[in-house]
Amino acid sequence: MFRKNRLTLMTGIVATALVAGTPAAASSWTVDTSKSSLTFVATQNGSPVEGRFAGWNAEITLDPQAPETGRIRAVIDTASAATGQGQVDQTLASAAWFDPASHPDAIFESGSITALGDNRYEAAGTLTIKGTAREFALPFTLTVEGDSARAQADVSLARLVFGIGSDIPEATVANDVTVRLDIVATR
Repeated sequence: MFRKNRLTLMTGIVATALVAGTPAAASSWTVDTSKSSLTFVATQNGSPVEGRFAGWNAEITLDPQAPETGRIRAVIDTASAATGQGQVDQTLASAAWFDPASHPDAIFESGSITALGDNRYEAAGTLTIKGTAREFALPFTLTVEGDSARAQADVSLARLVFGIGSDIPEATVANDVTVRLDIVATR
């Protein structure tokens, strides 16, 4: 009797260890761009200038319980940057700024995703703008309810590191630009 119970207990422990040791399958999420936004705020002559990217998409594979198995790849159409101010929008489309004729896409690709606790995560990877690739950390919050998720982030980006607006001094347009993400997705 003792031997049979011990064998059953051992089998249970091994089975539990195998299940627990199996990596979780990350879910693929489909971004609803009609409910999502990618915006930015720059400071020009001491005043905020708000804008948005109308054209972008993201491929997201993520299990919040095992974020290390996830992957994010976002592609932003640089020609879609708009502020609603004609002169500013023409400047953004120039070669000195986003240069969409030569560099139509900005791309973020995660290399790792880490849970920070309290629905906070960080995707570390590479951000490429105007052909310049830099390591980039994207901290974000994630709320998942059933098959729906919402990710939000506010992150500062140094425009001059990517050669964006290098013809304009920081006294006129601040180097730091705030980028805001509000992404709604379903699996």
